[in-house]
Amino acid sequence: MPVTEPIRVSREVKEELRGLKVHPRETYDDVIRRLIEVYRKCQQ
Repeated sequence: MPVTEPIRVSREVKEELRGLKVHPRETYDDVIRRLIEVYRKCQQ
């Protein structure tokens, strides 16, 4: 299992992340990774 680090986000950000889940059991880590991937593609 990968090592994890806690991060602080506001409740508003947490709700935004929750709304971006493609599946209810998807982790916030997965959501953030997907957002990073999309961001990087848009920067090319």
